[in-house]
Amino acid sequence: MMPPGFDGQPERAPSPLEFRRRESERTIYTEKKLGDDWVALWTTADQPAGANVIHVTVIPYRGERGVIPWKGGRLFLPEGDVQPGETAEGAIRRLLLEQVGIEDPSITHLGHFVLKASTLNKKLPAGTVVYDAFYVAEVGSLADNPGDESYQRRFVLQRELNEILRGGHIERRREYTDALDHWLLARLKAARVDN
Repeated sequence: MMPPGFDGQPERAPSPLEFRRRESERTIYTEKKLGDDWVALWTTADQPAGANVIHVTVIPYRGERGVIPWKGGRLFLPEGDVQPGETAEGAIRRLLLEQVGIEDPSITHLGHFVLKASTLNKKLPAGTVVYDAFYVAEVGSLADNPGDESYQRRFVLQRELNEILRGGHIERRREYTDALDHWLLARLKAARVDN
């Protein structure tokens, strides 16, 4: 590599309008380890038909605010495992009703991890492929309270949702925030067109 200015071009000072690129703009998504159990690859493509989704995470919105559960003194995103015989959408509807008291949500798939079981996975044979999916949901209607009485419902700003993503989803933060940013931007553009 040649030092600045030795490539025949004069050395240039950075423009005051330049900014640090977002993490997702600097590199492509690559395989990564999630714990010792999984090798994962993120994609925003549609899930294949018959995909074995084992876990879902969802961010519900009512207007501009997130609607999330509060339990044990902390806020977190509604998430959980898909029960045997249950679809991913069925699991989302169940979790939203239990944890936040949301009825009739409009659900949008934002992306998913394709998980391949490693040799250290204790639940599934090595090489087994399953999916961990990420969704947003627009609130259709709210029940009086969450179905599970140990939860409470909170309405939060986007910055609080970002803090929850950064603090509670360390291994998935980049993928979740990138997908959510694209969805929020598309939502804002659609609102501008409607007005």
